[in-house]
Parts: sequence; structure tokens; C-alpha cells
Amino acid sequence: MGPRHGDVPPLPRTRVTRRRALTLGLAAAAGAALAGCAREDGTANGRTVLEFPSWQAGDSTFSLWWKELIAAFRKQRPDIDVDFYGLPFDSYVDQLTIRFAANDRPDILHLPARNAAEFAGRGWLAPLEDRLRGTDVESTWTPLQEEMALDGKDYGVLLLGYGYCLYYNEELLRSAGARVPTTVDEMVTAAEAVTGKGVYGFGATTAPNPDNYTELAAFVVGAGGALSRDDGTFSADSDAAVEGMEQYRRALAHAPRGIQSQQRNELFLTGKIAMLLDGPFFLNELADASARVRPALSVARAPFSRVPGGVSNSIHIPAGLDARRTQAVWEFIALATTPAWQRRYVELTVNPAPRRGSLTARAVARTPELELFQ
Repeated sequence: MGPRHGDVPPLPRTRVTRRRALTLGLAAAAGAALAGCAREDGTANGRTVLEFPSWQAGDSTFSLWWKELIAAFRKQRPDIDVDFYGLPFDSYVDQLTIRFAANDRPDILHLPARNAAEFAGRGWLAPLEDRLRGTDVESTWTPLQEEMALDGKDYGVLLLGYGYCLYYNEELLRSAGARVPTTVDEMVTAAEAVTGKGVYGFGATTAPNPDNYTELAAFVVGAGGALSRDDGTFSADSDAAVEGMEQYRRALAHAPRGIQSQQRNELFLTGKIAMLLDGPFFLNELADASARVRPALSVARAPFSRVPGGVSNSIHIPAGLDARRTQAVWEFIALATTPAWQRRYVELTVNPAPRRGSLTARAVARTPELELFQ
């Protein structure tokens, strides 16, 4: 088991190069001044420095796990420092794409999992299947690990795969004479009963956004359908897919218009939306609800016959690193996959770990919802 967060020493700030200064959007003059703090070969004070940008570095939940893991890795490899720093999620993939296209890549690569195939297809990721064969990842990991494969080769390790859950406001449902739904029809009926006087029964992304597709696909999968087949042909006209799209349309009739996902979340947390579908990571946001609303908020199984899910984020080794750095990054990834650090992931992030058997009694006692999530 890893150290408690309070025992983690401050992370070293030894590698601030021109590359990173530009990545962070600092002024050119500031970047030039800071460049002298580390050598351009990625070493400082005689130690190798692994550059590790991530949008989760500034996240109050997930960063706890990363910082503990990095502290443990430094004890395992005292010759190596990890420079873990934050980038905004909205521009994260764009910034990395520019860097990779310029052959200027970080050492530890953290990606939204939906972008892994794109990076692998461009030849930017090192294949990991030979390294994974020496571990038990293939036998203990969520089947969603298959999302890391391209042309029969694994190019990363999935860090979070999840099923959708139903978040609901019990007070709003009860005031409309509705109960927590267990089917989509019950959910739509409850949403209709709640909607009115500035309150909405269902929350969704109703402004143009990639989340529109994700939410639609969740309803299609929940109805037992799919929008495409393994051979790449479309199946959106199948009976199950059409049923799912119709269910989505009916639910959207009771959602506020023209909002993005963050606006949807804020309306739910202020008691203006009765129900929404999201992953386990949304549970941590419930603490931001007002004191009046928070006691009424809860989570249940998504009301589908087949629970839809998704992949969140993954970790990779960039192609083209020298052998010494490649081995160091792999050791970091391997440490993250161990049973102790997967259990710690559940405890700190309150999200399901990809490794089977990572849910502990202590974690459940602290957060009972984890049994549903895992």
C-alpha cells in the first residue's frame, strides 16, 4: 500500500525547458530564462528527468494518486525524477499533437483513451504487447483494455474504464410522485412529471459538442444496439439502434436547451435537473452541491437492460525514446498496474480500477457507491 498523501514530499521542479515553457503558453522571454534550469538532454543534478504533462495534475482527486505513485517510483528509481505538471484539458490533445508532429515528445504520455488509436495510427506510440506478456495485465484487466489495441498490437494501458450510472435528485422525483427509475420508459415518464417551472427532468448536452454522440451512443447501446459493426459498416438502422435513438429523443424533450456538459452538471447540483447519466467520476462533484440540495442527490444503476460504458484515459510510451528512457517509463507504468497501486487508485479517486479485485472493504466502508461502480 502506498504512503498517505500527506507523506508525499514536494515534487522536484528541476526540468523547466523551452519546450515546456512553450507548451504552457509562457512568454518567449520567460521560457528562455527558465531554460537554464535543466539541460536539454533531459537530466538535472545527475538524474534523468522524465517529462510528464497531464490534465489531471491540477485535478483535486486524480492528482493525489499520481503524486503518491510518483513518490513511490522515486524511491524505486532514485536516479530518476518525474516532472509532473498540468495542461488544460480543452487544448491538451492539440498541444500534444503539435509536439509529436514536430518530433518533440514528452516521456510519459497520458492520453484521453479515445485519442489513443489516432496516436498509435500515426506511429507515435511504442507497442507494449511484448512487455505486457511479462505481466498479469492481460488476465486481470477490464476487457475494455482492448481499446488500446490497433492491428493486433497493444499500445497502452487503460487507466479507467467505466459504466454509466444514473444520478438523481430524490426530492425532485418524490415531489413529482415519481420513483427512482429502473427502465428507460420509467425514466422518461419521471422526467416528464418533473419538468416545469424552471426545473427539468433530464440533463443532457444539448449544444453542439462531441458529447452529443457519446450520449446518443449510450442510449443505443443501452437498448442492445450499435451504430456500427466490427467491419466498419453502419448499423444505425437496426431495430435496437432505432429504439435507442427514439429513447434518447424522448429524454431530450425534458432537458434544458443549448447547454454543454458543465452547465448540465451545474444545473443538477443546484437542484434544477432531476436526473442525468454519467460515469463514476461525477460522484466527486456532488460535494460541490449547495447545502440544501446535497442531501437529496444520489446514484443508482443506469436504467438500461445493457449498461453502456466508456473508456476515460490511458498511459503510453512514446515511440522514439532511447532505450534507457523507454525502460524507465515502462517501470513507471508497471508500478501503476500492481495490485497495491490499483487498490490505492480506488481509495483515492473513488473510481473503479481496471484491475480485477481492487475494491477493498475499507474503500467500500468509506464510499458505498464503489460497489455499484466497480
